[in-house]
Amino acid sequence: MDDPVTLRTLIAVNREFFDSRWSEKDLEELVNPRFGVVSDLSSLVERLSAIRAKDLADQAPFWIVECQP
Repeated sequence: MDDPVTLRTLIAVNREFFDSRWSEKDLEELVNPRFGVVSDLSSLVERLSAIRAKDLADQAPFWIVECQP
């Protein structure tokens, strides 16, 4: 991913599209997690981008992989 998700971006999106539904404290947790349970949003977006970039023609369906001895 080229640009990391920033707190400033999340605050702007929250304000514009969600009428400031979430607090800045909650949004900060997405950018810089302190609890260690949830990955930061940038990491999740990067992982999703990597999955989307894979050529699915090279991937066997799950049930075929699972059923092979």
